[in-house]
Amino acid sequence: MCTNGVNTSQFESMIDMADDYVAVGYRWTHKMAHMAEDGGFASASEKLHAAQTLLADARALLDEAKMCVEEGVTVSNGITAKRV
Repeated sequence: MCTNGVNTSQFESMIDMADDYVAVGYRWTHKMAHMAEDGGFASASEKLHAAQTLLADARALLDEAKMCVEEGVTVSNGITAKRV
Protein backbone atom coordinates (compact mmCIF):
# COMPACT_ATOMS: atom_id res chain seq x y z
CA MET A 1 0.00 0.00 0.00
CA CYS A 2 1.25 3.48 -0.83
CA THR A 3 0.74 6.47 1.42
CA ASN A 4 2.01 9.91 0.46
CA GLY A 5 4.07 8.34 -2.33
CA VAL A 6 5.72 5.79 -0.02
CA ASN A 7 5.25 2.05 -0.33
CA THR A 8 4.58 1.48 3.37
CA SER A 9 4.99 -2.31 3.27
CA GLN A 10 8.41 -1.96 1.69
CA PHE A 11 9.32 0.83 4.11
CA GLU A 12 8.36 -1.31 7.12
CA SER A 13 10.48 -4.14 5.71
CA MET A 14 13.42 -1.77 5.42
CA ILE A 15 12.98 -0.75 9.07
CA ASP A 16 12.88 -4.45 10.03
CA MET A 17 16.14 -5.06 8.13
CA ALA A 18 17.83 -2.15 9.89
CA ASP A 19 16.58 -3.50 13.24
CA ASP A 20 17.96 -6.96 12.44
CA TYR A 21 21.33 -5.43 11.62
CA VAL A 22 21.42 -3.45 14.88
CA ALA A 23 20.27 -6.56 16.82
CA VAL A 24 23.31 -8.49 15.56
CA GLY A 25 25.56 -5.62 16.65
CA TYR A 26 23.86 -5.61 20.05
CA ARG A 27 24.50 -9.34 20.55
CA TRP A 28 28.12 -9.15 19.41
CA THR A 29 28.78 -6.10 21.58
CA HIS A 30 27.35 -7.97 24.56
CA LYS A 31 29.61 -10.97 23.92
CA MET A 32 32.67 -8.75 23.42
CA ALA A 33 31.95 -6.84 26.64
CA HIS A 34 31.97 -10.07 28.61
CA MET A 35 35.10 -11.29 26.82
CA ALA A 36 36.84 -8.02 27.68
CA GLU A 37 35.70 -8.27 31.29
CA ASP A 38 36.88 -11.87 31.58
CA GLY A 39 40.21 -10.85 30.05
CA GLY A 40 40.74 -8.11 32.61
CA PHE A 41 40.01 -5.17 30.33
CA ALA A 42 37.57 -3.35 32.61
CA SER A 43 37.62 -0.06 30.66
CA ALA A 44 36.94 -1.79 27.36
CA SER A 45 34.12 -3.76 28.96
CA GLU A 46 32.52 -0.58 30.30
CA LYS A 47 32.73 1.10 26.87
CA LEU A 48 31.25 -1.94 25.15
CA HIS A 49 28.37 -2.07 27.64
CA ALA A 50 27.78 1.64 26.97
CA ALA A 51 27.73 0.92 23.23
CA GLN A 52 25.28 -1.91 23.87
CA THR A 53 22.97 0.51 25.67
CA LEU A 54 23.09 2.89 22.70
CA LEU A 55 22.28 0.04 20.32
CA ALA A 56 19.28 -0.87 22.50
CA ASP A 57 18.15 2.77 22.26
CA ALA A 58 18.53 2.65 18.48
CA ARG A 59 16.38 -0.50 18.32
CA ALA A 60 13.69 1.20 20.42
CA LEU A 61 13.67 4.19 18.05
CA LEU A 62 13.39 1.91 15.03
CA ASP A 63 10.43 0.19 16.68
CA GLU A 64 8.79 3.57 17.33
CA ALA A 65 9.37 4.59 13.71
CA LYS A 66 7.72 1.41 12.48
CA MET A 67 4.73 1.97 14.80
CA CYS A 68 4.35 5.47 13.38
CA VAL A 69 4.25 4.11 9.85
CA GLU A 70 1.82 1.35 10.82
CA GLU A 71 -0.51 3.65 12.70
CA GLY A 72 -0.15 6.56 10.30
CA VAL A 73 1.05 8.95 12.98
CA THR A 74 3.63 11.69 12.97
CA VAL A 75 5.96 11.95 15.94
CA SER A 76 6.88 15.46 16.97
CA ASN A 77 10.03 15.99 19.06
CA GLY A 78 10.25 12.24 19.62
CA ILE A 79 7.54 12.38 22.29
CA THR A 80 4.12 13.44 21.07
CA ALA A 81 2.14 11.46 18.52
CA LYS A 82 -0.54 13.11 16.41
CA ARG A 83 -2.93 11.35 14.08
CA VAL A 84 -2.94 12.85 10.59
